[in-house]
Amino acid sequence: MKTLVVFLALGLPAQAANLTMPFPANQTFAETRPLSSHRIATEPFDGTLPSITAEGAVTRRIWQLTGAETTLQILAPLRAQLIEQGWEEVFECATRACGGFDFRFEIDVTPAPQMFVDLADYRYLAAQRGAAWTTLLVSRSGELSFVQTTTVDPDAEIAPLDPASDPVAPSDLPTPPNTSDVVQTLLEMGRAVLPDLDFRTGSTELAQDSYASLADLSDFMKENKTIRIALVGHTDAEGSAEGNMAISRRRAESARTLLTVKYGVAPGRVEIQGVGFFAPLTRNDTEAGRQTNRRVEAVIISTP
Repeated sequence: MKTLVVFLALGLPAQAANLTMPFPANQTFAETRPLSSHRIATEPFDGTLPSITAEGAVTRRIWQLTGAETTLQILAPLRAQLIEQGWEEVFECATRACGGFDFRFEIDVTPAPQMFVDLADYRYLAAQRGAAWTTLLVSRSGELSFVQTTTVDPDAEIAPLDPASDPVAPSDLPTPPNTSDVVQTLLEMGRAVLPDLDFRTGSTELAQDSYASLADLSDFMKENKTIRIALVGHTDAEGSAEGNMAISRRRAESARTLLTVKYGVAPGRVEIQGVGFFAPLTRNDTEAGRQTNRRVEAVIISTP
């Protein structure tokens, strides 16, 4: 895995957003890239995503919060803080009004487990102050809420981040003995394909009643009792977007049923999502490629 050089702004740059989370929060991710770009949505998705691309020092921070019952309870006080600091709101939307899954997969989101976006419950805000831009993305998953803030500041001065202050990464989770390939990948990347779960085109049923990947996943979760995961279903590109979204969710549900009923993982620790054909691993113009894309992935969504 490539090592990313991480930077942090010196003090508070003139244009940076300085936000206080409105609920108990743990910052799980922070980086600033000295010269990069960030795509900013300016209107809802409607076949395409109206957007601008801002360039400069791109600072991203992610928090996990507890105690909020809605995404608006989080976004509203953060929006008020931005306005008080002189930021001007350019665009704001919520879930369906944003464009649903199409919008979510067009914007720039840090992968799970740092950031998790429930396709049925998220909010987005873009604000501008001078030449700088800030975007907020808020979502909830069970009892946890997630906030991603991204600020693009062409005038920021930066210096290397002290490694001692870097937030805990998923790879800092305890590694159980005799770790399987699935669990090792989950620890290193925060997500892992369950490779032995095989689906035919259009099918949502699993042919077997036991799978090594689910057994390994259940052992890992039983040894790490505070971890929660999402099972995310995927399809090939055959059929409509709406139909594939439904199929992918049912595939995730089939895997969840086995994981909870046969392998004894508590249902409250396993969520399901379906993303249809919007996150392929490879091309869909061969049968081998389509088979690869029909899959279920495990994604860590909360850690100790």
